[in-house]
Amino acid sequence: MTNITFSISKDLHQKIRSHPEIKWSEIVRRSIREYLLKIEERKQMTTDQLKMVLGQDTLDIIENLDTETETKFDEKMKQMEQERLETLQKLEGNN
Repeated sequence: MTNITFSISKDLHQKIRSHPEIKWSEIVRRSIREYLLKIEERKQMTTDQLKMVLGQDTLDIIENLDTETETKFDEKMKQMEQERLETLQKLEGNN
């Protein structure tokens, strides 16, 4: 088995140390494995599979979007992603 090293905040480290009954390395291994599976599943999804997941109603809406609506949606999604990343950084104590 290979070892890896990563950094965490002091606050997070203290919280982890307060639960010595938990096998943290196993938690990290599982989390990484699950995350990789999700990524691989997304990469393997074909266009036809995506269409099935979205459904015809959603596909019709997407097909009929105008450029302005698409641009507004894209901007909103970027804003939401930025907020998500900032929240994660705060939770990890990296802010």
